[in-house]
Parts: sequence; C-alpha cells; structure tokens
Amino acid sequence: MITSKDYDQHILSQGLQFQINEYYQPKDVFAKRRNRIVIEAFTPKPGEKILDVGCGVGTFAFHSAKAGARGFGIDYSLESIKVANELCAKFAVSGRTSFFLGDATRLPFQNEYFDKIVAADFIEHINVQEKEELLKEMHRVLKSDGFIVIFTPNAIREKIGDSYWRIRNKLFGDKIPATALHYGLISHAEFKKLCRKNNFMLKSSYKDVTRPYLAKLPLLCRILALNLLFTLQKT
Repeated sequence: MITSKDYDQHILSQGLQFQINEYYQPKDVFAKRRNRIVIEAFTPKPGEKILDVGCGVGTFAFHSAKAGARGFGIDYSLESIKVANELCAKFAVSGRTSFFLGDATRLPFQNEYFDKIVAADFIEHINVQEKEELLKEMHRVLKSDGFIVIFTPNAIREKIGDSYWRIRNKLFGDKIPATALHYGLISHAEFKKLCRKNNFMLKSSYKDVTRPYLAKLPLLCRILALNLLFTLQKT
C-alpha cells in the first residue's frame, strides 16, 4: 500500500534543487513541455483563485501566483507541503500562495470558491472510489463558470509499454521499469463515465511530453500518446 510516507521519503531523497530544476524553473525539455502543456490549458490570470489538487511541491500553485492569481495547493505529503512553502518564499510569491496538508477527497474550502482547478499527474495515484469522491468535491468548490484541467498518463499506452517490457524481460532479461505508484490508471472511456455520473462535461485531448508528434497521429494517438489532458466543466 502506498502512503504519504512513501512520498515524503521520495521528496527528501531528491533534495530542494531537484524540485527547482524539475518544476519551478525546469531545465529538462520534457519537464518544460509538461509545465507548458498544463499552464496553457488552465491559463492562470490575475485575481483568479486556482486550486492545485495533489500539488506535490506546489508546481501549479506557484505558476498561478507568478501570473498574478492566488494559488492554493493541497497534498497529503507533509514534506511536499514544506518544500512548496519554502520554494514559494524563495521565489517571493508566498503572499499569493497557500498550501494545505490534507485529503483531496475532503477539500477544506467553501462551496464555489475557485475559478479553476488543476490536477496534474495525480488521479493515477488514487482508486476509482477516491476519484469519484474527488470529482464530487471539485464540483462543490468550483464556481459555476469555472473549469478543471486534469493531466494524467494514457492508461492504454502504459499498459502497452508494460507488456513490451515484460516481453523484453522474458527474451533478454531486461529489467521491467515499473512503478507501483500508478495503480489508479484509468482509460478515457472510464473517466468519461465517472464525469457524467458526477455532473461534469468532459473534453479530452492527447499529449506527449517526450514525442509530441505521437499525440498528433489520427487514431493512433489513442494508443501511442503518453498523456491525456482532460477539461471538465459543470453541467
């Protein structure tokens, strides 16, 4: 079972400079592309209140604050929240950021409080029941004219990749690059059903932070693109 302590240890082992290089001022081309895809999707604007759900070290709350919005973040990893507060102070945006240690399925905010919500690389870390509870809570705290952006791995692509590495393992003895953290992968069709059930209209697109052209291939993008980008609006 994956717990907050696993994430705490992960953050501690990486160190502060890694978080800056990966999320706040990304150096790697893939990290830059991930940030750009998500930020362009939720377009933070001055005066808006934006919630970063499963915020980790506060990436999109930070970038919201940089754009003049008020960035909020919630995560159940204490070390992640500590780093988020430290880095936002370091980059002089702590006056426009607030971070909360807590459960994303029980958001500690008033009804219709946020203009926008973002959840990047988060829903693959929770099970179906938790996803449904999360959707209900996001629906509650989102303004009627607001929207949600969710960025997550493409479940079909990951399953194909897993099968590929299992074959290589049998044929050549290659190590399988698996992670236990993505136990909550969900397909586009399954997530669409959850959204409808919880009063959201879903729009989706395919993205790929490593090979962007794969997300532009007609039909094939559904199985080859690395990432899914969902936009949810209240119905």
